[in-house]
Amino acid sequence: MSINILPFRVYQTLLEHSDGDHALPMGELLRLLRTEYGLRCDRRAVYAALDKLRAVGCHIPEYQDDGEGYRLLSRPLEPSEVRLLSDAVSAFSGISQRQCQRLLDKLGRGLSRWQRKQCRPLVIGACWRGRNQESFLSVEVLEEAVSRRCQVQFQYMEYGMDKQLRPRRDRPYQVSPYGLCFANGYYYLLCRYQGGEDISSYRVDRIQAPVLLEDQPVEPLPPGLDITRYVRERVYPFPGEAVRVVLRCESGLLSDVLDRFGMETQLHDNGDGTFDAVIVTGAAGLKFWALQYVEVCQVVQPDWLRQEICDTLETGWRRYQGKEQHI
Repeated sequence: MSINILPFRVYQTLLEHSDGDHALPMGELLRLLRTEYGLRCDRRAVYAALDKLRAVGCHIPEYQDDGEGYRLLSRPLEPSEVRLLSDAVSAFSGISQRQCQRLLDKLGRGLSRWQRKQCRPLVIGACWRGRNQESFLSVEVLEEAVSRRCQVQFQYMEYGMDKQLRPRRDRPYQVSPYGLCFANGYYYLLCRYQGGEDISSYRVDRIQAPVLLEDQPVEPLPPGLDITRYVRERVYPFPGEAVRVVLRCESGLLSDVLDRFGMETQLHDNGDGTFDAVIVTGAAGLKFWALQYVEVCQVVQPDWLRQEICDTLETGWRRYQGKEQHI
């Protein structure tokens, strides 16, 4: 093996076997280079390799400054950053178990063997894992379609009673893609059908076999529709125009409201343990959100959305009263 790659092998060895708490004496560094990479070299060659690594920005203290040996103190990601990202990957259910483990392995490669043991995910893994093995490929193809501004065709999958994914319909979907967004634990493709006005959204982990249609350009967005604002104004990626909504909530819900709708939310303290929040968001998603907090929150305006929620609650009440036992 050529001696020219010695700096790289020294870097790999320090990356794996040293950190802020563990140093490698020169003798141990030479032994690891010999046993792991088959490199037999003298101390002077390793000193030169260390100098080259320091010259390109690697933080490796001199032996006289360290007193114990040689250690790599600069890494692409700090242990705390790897731990955070590992937790996020473990909790994300939109990828398969195999894809999840591959990502965790890649994140751990930038840490020493001792740091990896300390950075195991702290969260319990997702309660279920998607079975679509093509999620990453779908992301790549969809991003390319957005970048090249061409339409894309794909199959959209859904589960059957046998818990297996199958196409929702025989004919593939064909859409103009505008971007990907992450919401409520999933990636969504934001797109529009030819001639349609509303934005549609499809979960990326349910998309299979996407194909670029390079000869069919993306249809422009309707005048006045900003895709970034569209995403920001929706609680959930449901279609439909954004509307002005007034919520009346108990004071204990304030943090949840600000977490969900942001610091631009207009607030008014009613002085009786409730507050009003004025937001602009999609009606369908807001309805879904409000029903989760029905005991401590109500829609005050608009009247038609308030009535829709009343009708939904009345239907649910009848079913739970036993008057409608079959859906």
